[in-house]
Amino acid sequence: MEESKIIVALEIGTTKTCMVVGEVNPDGSSAVIGLGEVPSEGIRAGCIMDGDLARLNLSDAWQLAQDHANVDIQSVYLSVTGEHIKGEDGHGFCYLSSEHDTITDEHVTLVNRHAGELELPAERIVVNSETGIYCIDDRDLVYAPVGMRARKLSVQSHIIHGKRKPLQDTLLCVRQVPLEVEALVFAPLATAQLVLGRREREEGALLIDIGGGTTDFICYADGNIVACGCIPHGGNSINKDIMELSPTPMTFAAAESLKCNQGNAFGDVKDTTTTHYRDDNGQVYSISRGLLNNIVRDRLADILQSVKDSIPQQVWARCGMAVYLSGGSSLMLGLDRLAQFIFRVRVYQPSQPGIGADYSYLADPRYCTAIGLIRYALQYEADNAEPEKPGLLRRILSIFRKKR
Repeated sequence: MEESKIIVALEIGTTKTCMVVGEVNPDGSSAVIGLGEVPSEGIRAGCIMDGDLARLNLSDAWQLAQDHANVDIQSVYLSVTGEHIKGEDGHGFCYLSSEHDTITDEHVTLVNRHAGELELPAERIVVNSETGIYCIDDRDLVYAPVGMRARKLSVQSHIIHGKRKPLQDTLLCVRQVPLEVEALVFAPLATAQLVLGRREREEGALLIDIGGGTTDFICYADGNIVACGCIPHGGNSINKDIMELSPTPMTFAAAESLKCNQGNAFGDVKDTTTTHYRDDNGQVYSISRGLLNNIVRDRLADILQSVKDSIPQQVWARCGMAVYLSGGSSLMLGLDRLAQFIFRVRVYQPSQPGIGADYSYLADPRYCTAIGLIRYALQYEADNAEPEKPGLLRRILSIFRKKR
């Protein structure tokens, strides 16, 4: 009997280091069976600033995940982010003769190879190369062109690349734990696996994942990636703004609590009433609601506008275009209305995660990247399997062994 497979996703973020263990059953169903999460240290805007601290946090998350899932973890799929990561379009095509006008696997391989070719400076490396939907005779969009007749086959890809040094620093940190890295995945690619379906990608979707230190985004149109990137600001930037602009001294913890519990990204900026936060030592921190709302709105508006400026203008003319919010800071009150004001399209904001016995990681936007990374890994393994070996299309590398 075929056994279930275990795959592990690792997200090293500015605010948390998270390792999620997924179990994939022979029937294709999957479930999260373990989670290891600790606060991050030594990370800023997706890049490692202190390798020793980051490695200690990772080791703690690793041990927690192993204990929770009761598995020995030896290898992970690793999400990466950072302002240095960029995306560029690639295009590949080939012509078929009138005598041999049926598309074969060789034609598909050829156009994919051409679409993935990109000359990069020595200091940059390719992280992911994502192939979009195939086009037949510059007219019909198809997902599986083999066997169809055509005179021209073309495809668009999106090549995601980043600076070599920060990526190598992250890899080195993980390998010193020691863990092996099966693949690097740009974070919003993984998040999209959980948040967006095929229909959303075809109609047009902008996914914005607002974390603590960064805001990642990826935009789809006609099933193809048309833009992606990272803004080096997130929820922590709002906290720092509150601390800086508050008329009275404010701690980071007080700013975080006031932002999350009292702030409104589309609230009244003229509200003169005062809101308070009392810490464990009894110290009280106060700020007017109007000022708090103004600070939250200005920073989030700046982030969202930076994302909008990175998206091709013609995308916004699509009638089905929508914005999907994710990440811990996406829960901010009023963010959906602010996003609608800026983007002028439909906006979907996640609801507050549930608590109690029915709590599910799948319902919490803070874990969308890590859980989406598990789904990405499944597709990655299938795409990179050797088709001539029976059964390998369904395999996930057996890189774990159950504890006895």
